[in-house]
Amino acid sequence: MKKSQPGSSVFLLVLTFSFSVSWATLSSRGSGELISCLQSNSNNVTTISQLIFTPVNSSFQPIWQVAVQNTRFLKPSTPKPSVIVTPVEETLIQTSLYCAKKHGYEIRIRSGGHDYEGLSYTADVPFVMLDFTNMRSIDVDVANSIAWVQAGATLGELYYAISQKTDTLYFPAGVCPTVGVGGYMGGGGYGNLLRKYGTAADNVVDVRFMDVNGNILDRKSMGEDLFWAIRGGGASSFGIVLAWKLGLVSVPEKVTVFILNKTLEDGATEIFHKYQYVAPNIDRNLHIRTQVFAEYIGNTTKKTIRIMFEGIYQGTRDTLLPLLDEKFPELGVTPEICEEVRMVQSTVVFWGLPSSTPTEILTNRSAIAKLNNKSKSDYVRTPIPISGLKKIWRKLIENDGSALLMINPFGGRIADFSETAIPYPHRAGVLLQILKTVNFNGQPSDTTPTSLRRIAWLRSLDVLLTPYVSKNPREAYSNYNDLDLGVGSANYEEASVWGERYWKRDNFKKLIRIKAKVDPQNFFRRPQSIPVF
Repeated sequence: MKKSQPGSSVFLLVLTFSFSVSWATLSSRGSGELISCLQSNSNNVTTISQLIFTPVNSSFQPIWQVAVQNTRFLKPSTPKPSVIVTPVEETLIQTSLYCAKKHGYEIRIRSGGHDYEGLSYTADVPFVMLDFTNMRSIDVDVANSIAWVQAGATLGELYYAISQKTDTLYFPAGVCPTVGVGGYMGGGGYGNLLRKYGTAADNVVDVRFMDVNGNILDRKSMGEDLFWAIRGGGASSFGIVLAWKLGLVSVPEKVTVFILNKTLEDGATEIFHKYQYVAPNIDRNLHIRTQVFAEYIGNTTKKTIRIMFEGIYQGTRDTLLPLLDEKFPELGVTPEICEEVRMVQSTVVFWGLPSSTPTEILTNRSAIAKLNNKSKSDYVRTPIPISGLKKIWRKLIENDGSALLMINPFGGRIADFSETAIPYPHRAGVLLQILKTVNFNGQPSDTTPTSLRRIAWLRSLDVLLTPYVSKNPREAYSNYNDLDLGVGSANYEEASVWGERYWKRDNFKKLIRIKAKVDPQNFFRRPQSIPVF
């Protein structure tokens, strides 16, 4: 693949358009020793000066905030990097790593900026942020069904690049177009093809990876233990992913999508109750995501629950409808609401846009709305009874309209893999994954009285769900990192409070053993990174 070519020279110009402070000025403020180290270890000082930014530079704030995908972190109190490095090739990453270690800085690695707790671009210690926005090349090899993707590319850019070469291959990853490839695979990654092809990390076949000593490794040179760890165990705990080699999967030229809504008045409770039995066990070609809201009925002051069912079927309408008529007639899918589209168009639809939207929008990072929320995750292994669903609905109705539940069915291919095949352990027996979120829309920050009430409500929902979700451990998804679960890592007892929820005991202990071998001084660290004891 192209190892050092920037993905977009236009974007690079945007990043560097106002580099109005001289290199000498940069070096004289705050991070001078680090800057001097970067300069003295670079072959081209002029070029490097256009790729490194400190707070005295007018471009610093725009570069930092452009990929802050959760706007609750866009506030003056958010701790920011001492230096931002936007490399266009791998040698600058090696230099940054060397200099950060030498001068006592930590490193944070940002590809898309979707980290739920902002840990890829904030820290309470002096740190260098490696921003991969200029390293986003994508090489799609249709003949061999693979793609090499640099860490700074987004899922939307990957999907679009594939679609420009073929409509019969795709990659089984998430729906949000602006999620960065670099970190996404490191947590496992799931999406609308999980029941057909498993997680994204299950379909990673190789990697370019920089270890703590600046060595660039691939699967063969790193060994199977480290390759195992970085696919679902949080790659940034072990080093720096430069690019992933992905195995592309087969899809039909046209897939069928549908969206319909059911309210309590339509029998939504009973329909969802059956959904828990049907969706994880139906034909693997069918994935039906649900979103659950509380909303007012018309112009009244009475609330109801609305459940949006969003389906995607790897086949035609004519095959889908008989399947649903047999397995799930209560859902009421009709020919009129089914639409046959290209797979790349389905990603647009699941992002909430019309199928007629030009697919180029998937590559337009500024066109995709950012989030402003706090989220938590759970896994359901036993169907929630009607009585439990009614309690959850009542809790949602108490909310001020800021809450959302997004629920994905599991089963199928994702359950075929052992819990220890990669670190991602949420496999056989999982029926549903639940993402619970509250937004801070209409609030100037996440610390206003209203915002704090919303966070308290979310935590109380967490308590209410306890009887209905997985136990021992209560599982959580590491890519939906949640610092409420704990951050202690002084010993295994502390770290297991959150680590076993993300990875389960056997995987977490294995990750710790691998971490101790490849990064014994624990240089690559952040809250909830794999610890070294």
